[in-house]
Amino acid sequence: MAWGKKQRSSNKGGLMRVLAVMVVVVVLLSGLGCVSGENVKGKRNAYATMMYVGTPRDYEFYVAIRVLLKSLATLDAQADRVVIASLDVPPRWIRALVVGLGLRVMFKSV
Repeated sequence: MAWGKKQRSSNKGGLMRVLAVMVVVVVLLSGLGCVSGENVKGKRNAYATMMYVGTPRDYEFYVAIRVLLKSLATLDAQADRVVIASLDVPPRWIRALVVGLGLRVMFKSV
């Protein structure tokens, strides 16, 4: 391979991520499939993150999500905290987010 030229590779992963984000937006707007730790009226704004498994660092990603969203709660952010989770996320992780942190968790298959 010559200097300055990059080898072209398939960008199927990038396309799948764009499609996943589009699906997430539709699901967020429809409000379907939501599990909540609290039964309160939603706020105007929300902090949302996606959670999926299938990588070597799944647990580290899970811990990072917990730290991020717990920090937002500690700072008393006036916004909902939402996790958009794939269906293969372990149920005990979901329980910890809903019960332990009072987050809203939405499920979506990708």
